[in-house]
Amino acid sequence: MKNSLRQQKKAYAKPLVFAMATFGLMTPLGLKAETVTDLGTVGAQGSGVSSVAPAHSSLQATQPKAIIDKTFFEDSKSPAADYTNIAAIAPGVSGGISPNGPGLGEAKNVIRGFKDGEYNVTFDDIPFGDTNGPTHHTTAYFPASIIDNIIVERGPGNASTIGQATFGGSVNLYSLVPSSEFGFSPFISMGYWNTKLVGARVDTGTMAALGGSKLTVSAQELTSDGYLTNSSLWGKNITAKYEQPIGSKTLLTLFSSNNSNYYYQSDGSKGITEAQAAIYGKNFGLSSDPLKALYWGYGRVDKSTAFDYIRLQSDLGSGWGVNNTSYYIWYGNHTLSADSANPDDGIGVPTFTSKVYPTPGGSSLSNQMPGYIKINQYTIYGNVLKVTKQTDAGLMRVGLWSEWTDTFRSRYDYNLLNMAMTPNYNVNLFGQLSHTSNIYYDQGSSWNNYQPFAEFEWAATDKLKITPGIKLMKWQQSIDAAVLDKAARIPAHIDNEYKATLPFLTANYKIDKNASVYAQYAQGMLVPDISYYYSLSPEKTDITPQTSTNYQVGYVQKSDNLTFDVDVYYIDFDNKLTQVTPSIGDPYYINGGGVIYKGLEGQVAYALGKGFSLYTNGSLNSAKSKENHLTVANAPESTAALALSYNTNNWKSAFVYKYVGKQFADATDLLAISPYTTLDYNVGYTFRNPGLGVKNMKLNLGVYNILNHKDVITATMTNKTGPSSADLFAWQPERSLMATLRLEY
Repeated sequence: MKNSLRQQKKAYAKPLVFAMATFGLMTPLGLKAETVTDLGTVGAQGSGVSSVAPAHSSLQATQPKAIIDKTFFEDSKSPAADYTNIAAIAPGVSGGISPNGPGLGEAKNVIRGFKDGEYNVTFDDIPFGDTNGPTHHTTAYFPASIIDNIIVERGPGNASTIGQATFGGSVNLYSLVPSSEFGFSPFISMGYWNTKLVGARVDTGTMAALGGSKLTVSAQELTSDGYLTNSSLWGKNITAKYEQPIGSKTLLTLFSSNNSNYYYQSDGSKGITEAQAAIYGKNFGLSSDPLKALYWGYGRVDKSTAFDYIRLQSDLGSGWGVNNTSYYIWYGNHTLSADSANPDDGIGVPTFTSKVYPTPGGSSLSNQMPGYIKINQYTIYGNVLKVTKQTDAGLMRVGLWSEWTDTFRSRYDYNLLNMAMTPNYNVNLFGQLSHTSNIYYDQGSSWNNYQPFAEFEWAATDKLKITPGIKLMKWQQSIDAAVLDKAARIPAHIDNEYKATLPFLTANYKIDKNASVYAQYAQGMLVPDISYYYSLSPEKTDITPQTSTNYQVGYVQKSDNLTFDVDVYYIDFDNKLTQVTPSIGDPYYINGGGVIYKGLEGQVAYALGKGFSLYTNGSLNSAKSKENHLTVANAPESTAALALSYNTNNWKSAFVYKYVGKQFADATDLLAISPYTTLDYNVGYTFRNPGLGVKNMKLNLGVYNILNHKDVITATMTNKTGPSSADLFAWQPERSLMATLRLEY
């Protein structure tokens, strides 16, 4: 087997960043200037009120989008915030709140009811995510300090939009643009819970001796005790971006971002009960008692990641352009955790120590602390080729996205008191693989992904552009496991291939220089998670990719003092994967059923004058099962946002309010999560030329969750028949404060 048990003993180390082998994937790439903005390779900064609005759309839009510029989150969000906290300002988007504090723990977004893993997240137009399923870890890759802008697209896009989950939309992150001027900008932020963020950015400016090349390098280090008890963390990021012109029509870009971090948490925790919150506090994270399963010394996560690419863009003449990106991604996760997420569990607790080994007769767990070590590491190699041809009739785009992955995942049981390997505490399948009885799973997996696409942006008239397109998906998946899963403790070799043909049709009509309308018909797809094959009979799972069919229309208006857009959408989610549990035999998955998503969304920004501007957005959303008309889990029925900002001379300030409507913890409509709100305030002042060579000295003070709400933000229903005292909850972190000093040389 490609990944065997002995791999558990391999040194846990990150491979060489951007190995030379990656260069073997390169082919020349280029792009005509008019399409660069489409691909997000330049900043999305607008003019007039767009430049200060938290989010705005585009007159060229072919689907609903929210463009969020750095000026918003640099002046209005915690400097430790992650992309989910920033993206949550967009219409129809919820989540983005970590119970441990802003940017101090994992967080997720939900877009129109589509959860993480059902929409793309890209960085500089490169999709990234886990390789067992396209979900994301917000602490693992890109801190806000290296992001220039974020574009939240609520739809599958055009045929040239790539990703494993062009299903519910895309959250697109874009890197900083190297400055043409030399600059050095160190900063320090300090705040509640002993949080400290230190970093700097250096720009070389244009280096004439090297043909006009530019380099920007950013570095930062974050430490915090966290809001949750005994939930401290540390993180470091170093990012570099180099641009080298080659002649007058070609640009070479090299990018590398490396992240390392650790934090303390319970690996399997989904919150605590209301009764436990009354005893331990809503901010309970980990215990200081080594006799408890949730002792902080039994729960630590260490991660390291690398994200590297080389991009070549070239205008080939005669209307031809090419853009090719070869990339390499590494993710490593080493987790130590107790085998319980219950703060009451520990040595001497009857319900905890009465577990038995999965052997005939069994034995109790007296004087043991059940736990495990989990490893998840993967490498990704990919290439995105896009070719354009400008004609009198319009712009043609064709291309191919190809990607190859290699993943190893394992989980082994240990007695955390002496770190001795022990039989599996959770498995009651006697007589199966007794020599691996301490293994929860030990598996390798890989995929080969190919997505060719073609589209033509037809300039039907001076004002009307119609873009038909088609994308083919071919996704080959392989699972090679010594132990497949806790429920299927068997060796397994599984090969699958999924294919889909996805049509697209979008149109944009420019009413005048300040207004446009658009319409979209598009199909999206979602690659299956490998967990759908966790069964003693994995061959019974015979599924096709889940698909979405999107119908959307919208209107955009922009002027110097007003931006406004509104859209209506209807999405038919088909081929939903459903588990079948036969009376005899093992559970397996089939395609069956679906969900209808529909709603109304809008956003508006208005310049009030004298430096004041007002922004607001709102959405009414519905996400209900076709079969029983119940709402899918964690899909708010409405969202809203309001921001009042002041920007003139040396002062900047902003109040930012977010409302998330009622939702349900499960797809049963039984356990409701009440609406929750956040209100943040930031104020900053810039000292011009204060001396000692400093061009600008910026001071910023941010207060987050001013109203000190501690509302429920997630809930887990433990009994599918209805709410119970065992249901688990997580709450908003209390009010916090961060102060930042930034110098610009």
